[in-house]
Amino acid sequence: MSIARDKPATIRDVARVSGVSVGTVSRSLNAPDLVRPETLVKVRAAISALDFRPDSRAQNMRRKSTLTVGFIVDDIANPVHAELFKAADATLREHGFSLYLVNTDGRARQEADAVEMLQRGRADGILMTINSERDPVTLKRLEALRVPSVLLDRDVPMPLDAVLPNHAAGMAQATEYLIGLGHRRIALITAGPDIRPGRERVRGFTETFERLGVALPQELIRSQSLSAEYGFRETLALLQARDRPTAIIAGGNRTLVGVLRAFQELSVSFPGDISLVSCDQTDLSRLYPGPITLIDRSMADIGRTAAQLLLERLAGNETLPPRRVTFPTRLILGRSCAPPRG
Repeated sequence: MSIARDKPATIRDVARVSGVSVGTVSRSLNAPDLVRPETLVKVRAAISALDFRPDSRAQNMRRKSTLTVGFIVDDIANPVHAELFKAADATLREHGFSLYLVNTDGRARQEADAVEMLQRGRADGILMTINSERDPVTLKRLEALRVPSVLLDRDVPMPLDAVLPNHAAGMAQATEYLIGLGHRRIALITAGPDIRPGRERVRGFTETFERLGVALPQELIRSQSLSAEYGFRETLALLQARDRPTAIIAGGNRTLVGVLRAFQELSVSFPGDISLVSCDQTDLSRLYPGPITLIDRSMADIGRTAAQLLLERLAGNETLPPRRVTFPTRLILGRSCAPPRG
């Protein structure tokens, strides 16, 4: 039930109605975890009854906060980034923060500029994925970070929090599955060694061959990029080779787009002509012609955890050591794999 008033309620009115101090009301608004539950109930009841609306501009000025978090991605077209953004945004909004998206198109200079722009008063913290872990310009900017930040699926030698899917384990499951079907000529198309997903997927692939005592088809590893263009070009080359593979692992959901385009161009069907494994559950992997056997990870859990790690830093836990949270990956069987023909 609201209380009729001639003018907007103030924080002093809330304090008077709830029977607490102005400072307690302020803490209830800005740091509710520090307020006793029964007191928080009284303050929130008064806020509702008075229809009190805090002045966000004044709050931000007092605490020198923007209540904004930057989200830097290298490819806005990647559906994985959309899932990460949605999950992180929902978690941050529960704590009064808005998520601000910055797309860099995978350009090192734009990534560096984005980091610099966000930490110059535009954001209180940053969630980010970078195109290269070895680019000196980007690394220099990361070393100079002045706001709490969390890396998404990237690994750099710096004291930064990070959320890291276990790509090697999922790749090992997929490789062992294909070998178990009888495949030996298995191709892997994935990112290069300059980012963690590329290194870990290649590691899981090669170690599985070694563990099972099967000769590694080194010449079928194409590790340079996650782009659809790279996937298309390398798949064409592999399928037009004299001793072409009997199975392909598309080590990235954008890579899959290029692989399928090459299949269409050469009229190659799966699993009839070739077996196919991809990464990440997307509309394409579920429906074309689908479902495709794939290596999956929970993007929602990754996004939520990244946001929670950042919120802990923003709450003042800046002295905690860097945290690295690893998420499992798993193989989900579809209808895109079969024993090799002949």
